[in-house]
Amino acid sequence: MIQFKKLLRASGRALLLTALISGALVSTSLAEEEDGPAFAPPITKTVVPEVGPGVGLSGHMVVVLDPGHGKTEGHYSGCRFEHDGVTYYEDLITMKISSYTKEYLEQNTNYKVYLTKDSAEVTVPLEQRAAFAASVQADLFVSQHVDSIAGNGTERNAYGASSMSPAVGRYNNEIALQSQEAARTILKQLNSIGLHNRGLLLKDSQNGTLYPDGSTADYYAIPRYSQMYGIRGFIIEHGYLNHTSDLTMFLSTEEQYKALGEADAKGIIEYLEKAGKAPRLITEQTVPAPGMS
Repeated sequence: MIQFKKLLRASGRALLLTALISGALVSTSLAEEEDGPAFAPPITKTVVPEVGPGVGLSGHMVVVLDPGHGKTEGHYSGCRFEHDGVTYYEDLITMKISSYTKEYLEQNTNYKVYLTKDSAEVTVPLEQRAAFAASVQADLFVSQHVDSIAGNGTERNAYGASSMSPAVGRYNNEIALQSQEAARTILKQLNSIGLHNRGLLLKDSQNGTLYPDGSTADYYAIPRYSQMYGIRGFIIEHGYLNHTSDLTMFLSTEEQYKALGEADAKGIIEYLEKAGKAPRLITEQTVPAPGMS
C-alpha cells in the first residue's frame, strides 16, 4: 500500500513493515466484526513488537488516520444502510472522511499524516494498524468510523458522535488521560457542526483479558492496542447510518463527509497545539515474528 511503501524508504524499518503490508492483504481474522461498529475480540497475549520507542522520525507532528473497516472476503465489513434506494457503506464513508482529514492537516506543513490504507477495498488487521502508528512515532492515532443502531437496549435510539477511548487509572494511565482529552477535543469540533456529542464510551474486557501490569484491559481493540504500544489512540464514531437525521444531515453527501473530516482535523490541531508531541515510553519488550497476530 502506498503509505506503507513511502514509510519503508523514510524509516528504514523494511523487514517489519513489509511483513505488516503482506499480512494486511491476506489476514482478516482481527478485522472488526460485521455486526458491530468497531468490535474485535480481546487480545489473548501480552507481548507486543518493539516498534514504538526510540528517536522520532522528524520534528513534525505525526498523525495516523485509520479509515475503519474495508473489504473482507469480497464484502464490506462495516455498517451499511439503505435509504431512498441508495445503500450507504461505512467502509466507503470512512475512507472519504479520512482523506478529507488528511488533506486539511497537510495544509499545515508542521504535520506529517499517514493513512493505515489507501483504499476501502482492503482491510488491515487491528493490531497491525496500531503497530504501524507506533512505528512512525505517531503523536495521535485516530480510527475513524460510522456507527449503527443495533439491538433493543439503550442503543436503540442513539444518535450522534462518540469515542471509544482507553479507560484511566490503570496501564499507561498518562497515555489514557491524553487520549481521552484528544478524543473530547475532536468531539467538541464535531458538535460545533451540529452532531450530538455522546461523549466517551468506555468498556472493559469481557473475558478477563489483562494488560502486562495485571490491570483490566480495554474491550475495544484500537484503544487497547494503542495502550499496549504506548501511543495516544482511540476511535471516533461520526453518527449513526441508520438514524435518519444523522444520515441525511451528516452522512449522505460529499460536502458532509468533507465537513466531518475537517472537523476531525481541527480537533486534532487544537489538541496537538496544546499538548505537543507525545511522550515516548521506553520499555523492554519481546519481539515476536513479524506479522504475528
